[in-house]
Amino acid sequence: MKMNHIIKFTAVLFGSAVLLSGCVEETFPEGGGATGGQISDSPFATEGVLTAMPTLLMSNATDYLDEHIEFGYMGMGAALDRLAGEVFPVAQNLPGGNQYYDRWQPWLYTGTSALDASKPPQQFFYNNYYAFIYTTNQAISIFSQNESMSQELGIAKAFRAMLYLDMARLYDPLPAKASGAEGCNAYVIPDNIKGLTVPIVREGMTTEELENNPRVPRDEMFEFILGDLNEAETLVAEYKRPADKMGMPNLAVVYGLKARAYLWLGGFTESYANVPTGEAAYRLAAEFARKAIDASGCSIMTEAQYLDPKTGFCKVNSSWMWALCQSTDTVINNLYSWTAHMALEAIWGYGNGAQPGISITSYERMDASDFRRKHIVNPDRDYAALAPYTNLTEEEFEGGEDAIAPLAPYAVCKFHPNGGEKRNYSVGNVTDIPLMRVEEMYLIEAEATAHYDEGTGRSLLASFMAHRAPNYLAPPTDLVEEIIFQKRIEFWGEGIILFDLKRLDMSVQNGYEGTNSPSGAQFTTDGRAPWWNYVLPLSAEQQNLALKGFNNPNTSNTYKSVQ
Repeated sequence: MKMNHIIKFTAVLFGSAVLLSGCVEETFPEGGGATGGQISDSPFATEGVLTAMPTLLMSNATDYLDEHIEFGYMGMGAALDRLAGEVFPVAQNLPGGNQYYDRWQPWLYTGTSALDASKPPQQFFYNNYYAFIYTTNQAISIFSQNESMSQELGIAKAFRAMLYLDMARLYDPLPAKASGAEGCNAYVIPDNIKGLTVPIVREGMTTEELENNPRVPRDEMFEFILGDLNEAETLVAEYKRPADKMGMPNLAVVYGLKARAYLWLGGFTESYANVPTGEAAYRLAAEFARKAIDASGCSIMTEAQYLDPKTGFCKVNSSWMWALCQSTDTVINNLYSWTAHMALEAIWGYGNGAQPGISITSYERMDASDFRRKHIVNPDRDYAALAPYTNLTEEEFEGGEDAIAPLAPYAVCKFHPNGGEKRNYSVGNVTDIPLMRVEEMYLIEAEATAHYDEGTGRSLLASFMAHRAPNYLAPPTDLVEEIIFQKRIEFWGEGIILFDLKRLDMSVQNGYEGTNSPSGAQFTTDGRAPWWNYVLPLSAEQQNLALKGFNNPNTSNTYKSVQ
């Protein structure tokens, strides 16, 4: 079946909850769609419902911001990395470069009011997540009607767990400090919202229930998430994912999601009746990370795979456990695309103009033998050093041949267009995007173990780093911080690290003298940033009466950029 038929079918089935591209014109039965019973009896329709979940994650176009970053799940993932202060444009550090080519501006310039409850960036996250959840709920309702669809039901449950896990970690208001500087606002978390996550929307809820649906406490949310994952673990135990179905979560992915969930719970000391915290949760995080590694059959990316300019981070390889695999049907146009924004070589897109990069301090801290340095433009802008790992010619590297600007130091050439195609977006945008790699499981295992067994945690980190830097020696102190640093480097640009920084009360540190962070985004926080406690949109309060008086505090002007 062609993907565009699937997209069109699911758009009608799900009541046009989101806008989709690649739709063909065709007539559907009066009434707007099939019934759940008709769908469960039709292999064609069942496949459409199943495929809808990963398809929507990579092609969900909205108009909350009227911006080209509204291309689905990874559009939000990139916003998380900017919110964390880990990814930012470096183009402005050379003449002709412009920081504003980076279109995730609300999450870069967090000292403004852009993240207040009344502003569109709040809708971008909240409404997108619930649109995705709506789709999974519809799938769960349909697959629950037929015992022969147990694997499909498990897949839908895993998708839903991933989405709620993201939201729970993003909206949970953890203690954070304002700068206290003159002219900055205070940041105080009211007692009535402490430990709250988001409303749980289950399949089959009525309009009346949705209009009075409160935020649930952390323990209740994780009991729900782990319930979905426990059920998924059973249902997909025998599921053999076809090679062309990397968008579907299998047993290894379910274990990986459990590892992520328990890792988050390890950051809390509260005692709950039905979910573990602290050391007990960290032990489970390590256990399920190891199960994910073993079940996946995946291997850590080699240097050649990591740095390949034709396939590196644009095509599934032996380390990827879960991925969004795009086709010509799911690429909306030249600019509504991950590659157009994140690939320095996509000359048709924003990436070549903004040049997403890494901080000077992170680059300098990397071990000299670490091959992950090689796809970063070095401080001397040595084209010869980068040439084996990029598709750009030296002239393009210098801003010629219709490239937007010369590449600045510390720009990261990690994500490549499909096949290295630099100018034809209809080819270059058709890339794969990782959702989960086995390397994350190795680092979760190392960090979780380090919280209760430092010696073993240190050995696990050393074993992993042998795949990245042959001369690496871990510093003798603060092992957990070192593991997180290596995770920051490994997963730069993949939308993962903010949740670790938030859980561990780490700081944004881009406000130092000589920073390469853009003006307006030069912050140094005292522990976790207030804006990591994301705010619910005002529209949600207006539609759901139970949210009134229970929003996270606005974070605007709690810190000022040093420039």
